[in-house]
Amino acid sequence: MLKIIGNKKEWDTLLETVAGYDFYHTHDYHINCANDNEDIALISYTTKDIIIAFPILIRPIKNSSFFDVTSVYGYGGPLSKNITANTNLTPFYNKLRIYFQQKNIICAYSSLNPYIDNQKRILSGLGKIENVSKVVNINLKQTLEEQESNFSKTTKRYIKRNKKLFYSRIGKTKEDVAIFIDLYYKTMSRLNASKNYFFKEEYFYNILKSKQYNAEIIFAVTKDTNINASAALIIKTNNTIIQYHLSGTLEEYKHLSPIRYILNEVRVQGTLEGYSYFNLGGGFGGNHDSLFDFKASFSNDYKKFKVWKYVLNNKEYNNLSGKNKNLTPLAKTSFFPLYRYNK
Repeated sequence: MLKIIGNKKEWDTLLETVAGYDFYHTHDYHINCANDNEDIALISYTTKDIIIAFPILIRPIKNSSFFDVTSVYGYGGPLSKNITANTNLTPFYNKLRIYFQQKNIICAYSSLNPYIDNQKRILSGLGKIENVSKVVNINLKQTLEEQESNFSKTTKRYIKRNKKLFYSRIGKTKEDVAIFIDLYYKTMSRLNASKNYFFKEEYFYNILKSKQYNAEIIFAVTKDTNINASAALIIKTNNTIIQYHLSGTLEEYKHLSPIRYILNEVRVQGTLEGYSYFNLGGGFGGNHDSLFDFKASFSNDYKKFKVWKYVLNNKEYNNLSGKNKNLTPLAKTSFFPLYRYNK
């Protein structure tokens, strides 16, 4: 049976029945990410012993009667229970296709979560799955000493020095959130980040309010002057996954790399609390860049980051894409869907 869930109570209940989920799959986070003209939905497929729960955002396509599907910012994809290599997923594919067609959805996209099992198996029968990049994981099931043995010499040196310069504190007050937002915006501006990274202020406050996961702002504060030099928004889910979500550092302290001190503090505490994974993520836009190299200085445990792309209506997809003036002959891009590409 295929059912579309929109209300929080049913959504939360279904999440508790699957084999595992991340904060990116929660109702609270989907509501936080959805724009005013977008709908959120949890697609629930159940049989006698199988559960598939697939959270999505449904967006109207400008100047048309059509819609498309995407995932929230981060690592989404379907959740499941009792999926094996022998599971017949054809009924799920048929029902999902019919639902999309009934909703006038011409294509669907979802990022996949490297820490959730069976996502590729569930979606590989529809559309295509692409390897985009790698993300860096710190294996918190290892001892602290084993984890540290994978640190680069540079990271070890910064952490050792920064323990003398900074202390950490957890921020959860409105004032702390405002300090973090300012740090984050200044950092994104300095990096010339795209507008997609400049989340609205409510986004940050809403993340901290949710009871579905544990969101914390960890500050690195100077011992001599009590200045908040750097901060990271860290999100913990189900005593399993820790996500390094966002961060910012004052320019005058950038050379000291206080963020390394913060990530090390989170790693140690997460290990002591019994978490399994600490996802540092990858580079900007999935690129192997200086941001990725910085994260890789903590660990050589890489996980593949994949995305799912599915076009249901090729005629309308190509028609809309053909009207996108940003798609010049020189615009080589893997962006999906193409009609939303903006150089």
